[in-house]
Amino acid sequence: MRTLILATVLLMFGLPVKAQFVFSNGTLPDEVSILDKAYIANVGHQTLSLEQVKSGKISHAFKPLSGKLGNLGFTDATYWVKFDLVNNLDVPLQYYLETAEPVTDNVNLYLVDENGRATVQRSGDNLDFSQRAVKSRKSVFDISLAKGQKVSAFLEIRNDGEKNNLPLKLIKPTRILEETYHDQLLIGLFFGILLVIAITYLFFYFALKEISFLHYSLYVFFMALCQFALDGFYHQYGGAGHSWLDRHIVILSAILSCYFFGKYSVTALSIKQQNPVLYRCYQALFAVLAVELIAIIAFPSFLPLAYPIINVLTLVGILLIFATVIVKLLRRQPIDRFYVGGIVILFLCIAMAVLMNFGLFPQDFSMDNITKPGIALEIIALSLSMANRIKLLKTKEEELQAVALQKSEEMNDIKSYFLSNMSHELRTPLNAILGLASEMHEETDNDKIRFNCEVIRYASYGLISSVNDILDFSRIEKGELRLDRIEFEIQDILEKLSGTMRKQIQDKGLSFTFSSNVEAGTSVFGDPVRLEQMVYNLLVNACKFTAEGSVHFGVEAQIEGQKMSLSISVSDTGIGIAKEKLESVFGLFSQSNFDNKRKFGGFGIGLSIVKSLVDLHSGKISLESQLDKGTTCRLQLDYEIASQALKPVSSLPESNEKAYEGKNVLIVEDNAMNQMVIKMILKGLKGLTFAVANDGSECLEMMKEQQFDLVLMDLQMPVMDGYEATQAIRAGETGALNSAIPIIVVTADITPETRERVFTLGANDYLTKPVDKKLLYGKIDTVFFGETLQEVFQINRVAV
Repeated sequence: MRTLILATVLLMFGLPVKAQFVFSNGTLPDEVSILDKAYIANVGHQTLSLEQVKSGKISHAFKPLSGKLGNLGFTDATYWVKFDLVNNLDVPLQYYLETAEPVTDNVNLYLVDENGRATVQRSGDNLDFSQRAVKSRKSVFDISLAKGQKVSAFLEIRNDGEKNNLPLKLIKPTRILEETYHDQLLIGLFFGILLVIAITYLFFYFALKEISFLHYSLYVFFMALCQFALDGFYHQYGGAGHSWLDRHIVILSAILSCYFFGKYSVTALSIKQQNPVLYRCYQALFAVLAVELIAIIAFPSFLPLAYPIINVLTLVGILLIFATVIVKLLRRQPIDRFYVGGIVILFLCIAMAVLMNFGLFPQDFSMDNITKPGIALEIIALSLSMANRIKLLKTKEEELQAVALQKSEEMNDIKSYFLSNMSHELRTPLNAILGLASEMHEETDNDKIRFNCEVIRYASYGLISSVNDILDFSRIEKGELRLDRIEFEIQDILEKLSGTMRKQIQDKGLSFTFSSNVEAGTSVFGDPVRLEQMVYNLLVNACKFTAEGSVHFGVEAQIEGQKMSLSISVSDTGIGIAKEKLESVFGLFSQSNFDNKRKFGGFGIGLSIVKSLVDLHSGKISLESQLDKGTTCRLQLDYEIASQALKPVSSLPESNEKAYEGKNVLIVEDNAMNQMVIKMILKGLKGLTFAVANDGSECLEMMKEQQFDLVLMDLQMPVMDGYEATQAIRAGETGALNSAIPIIVVTADITPETRERVFTLGANDYLTKPVDKKLLYGKIDTVFFGETLQEVFQINRVAV
């Protein structure tokens, strides 16, 4: 009887037995395609109800789906897909079903149980993001089946002419969460790099007034916007899908990116001056693009044709550029090799993408497998080409010295703003990189993993040092560089530098030695960041200019009363410096040999910044060197002693594992990776509890509802930033009791202006990213326990 009923249901729905996927023991993969279990029908522009489809009205139109992506090509037709899902397990299960492209206009999933009851879930760009069944950039639906349950699924897909794929994948919740985290990291990095490049060359345009930089910047921006929309992020974070712009953002950004890339190529290849015939071909292409843009605006019915047309025009444009390159080569006209490399990569990428869009390419790859790596490589090559163009423009600027100086003065403010934001954008991901690398290093016993973590750490510290040097170079030019006066332990800084550089130097095949007579636990007043920056630059220089032999890092301290005289020496067996150049190496952009900039790398500003910092300390710096024998650099710095090392104690106080019991911390941070890093650090304090707010506004609401003992406040956040949130807390907007709550600012902005501003607003302390675990612990201890408990911790460290 049961078999008869099942056969009747299958006959009624018009589904062959193979059009069902059965969950049973041994068939619960993390991810599985059900394309071979599904049937599809093209109903053109008909609008059918579920009852009409179930009644068998279009049963003759259903055909098997195949392949791995279910490529439908460019289409504005409506499709219906049907299949069965059966749970033969003794327990309920949940999967997510990924269906169409993220930019599909409407995707409706109807699930019909054995009693004929139907439920519907909706997704697509024509809905507000909040109305989607599953809040995902992709067209994803929740599939929850009770034990023994069977459902018939009907999927309705409508689009406006864009290309469409139907992956039809069932994905476990844990798997889709992993994919989301993976996508956030890689796609965030992808779009972040494109945005930085677009902004960078926009700044170059404003500075140099060279139109090719503007065209290149706009090309990168609109190309990134097109990818952003195709990946579903525009609908998630931008438009809701109702306005004309929201519905046409993909085709508009595609047309504009094609146009600006063509304009950039015309300028970069000097086509107008050197090849008038080809220049007229480009003008014709631009005219066709303009006609297509006007047609989209004036004739809504033209939209389904616009998508295949822009694909063809993009391919034509690339072929036209190829023809230009060949003509220039035949005529022996100069052409940048990086530009040619970028064009080759772009051609291959676009050619495969267009073939896939028209269904002429094997469906074993998704579009992301082609476009993302291809675009990344193309942008790198073209950016290198633009760098060569900058070099060419710089040569021309040197011939017009007066004009160059005037433009340089106009760029000062823009440069400072740019460098400050670049610092923030670099330090924010570095916080996550260093935090994760440190945790992995501590948690694993695998030597290879620990080695890789060390490489990540010293490479990241090198990048931070370079960012600091660039920012300091800007401040030195304006005379704005200042020193901080805080208490710190010198030996901690020295050991950190020794540990950071030891691996880097030894990996180069050099021997490294470190000696210091500074007693652990001795603290002084001064600027630890600047001390670390000076010594790090000297050690990096020693490593950079030494091909074989050794590097020695030595420290000697002499104490008289409350004054410590610190003598630091860095010696190497490197290439050395000629006597006549010893006095010039402390100048800007100086190295012993100008050609070394390419042989050994670097900005050429390291020793200049060291000299400026030494002068601020009222210290001394000297060099001793012989060509091909090596160099010794000595620093002489004076510090005021805050406290000297404590003697070891015979018995240790008991570890207070419940020292943080009952303490509740609020982390205010918008970046998910940085949230994870700070939470990992705080988990090391036993008994401590914490919560996370994604912006300042959420922070205020949480503080009204919960009791917190400390706030770790980021500054640059959406909705409400950390400045506004700190001001609101101190103004009593979260209650009188919270107006005096300790606030530690944790930010990637290291400018003195920011530091002064946050303390003016009422912050208790200030910490820069990447977050140093030990420093953060120390600041938290100061907030919770004051000096007494810190002294106990210090005694424990010294005794151990």
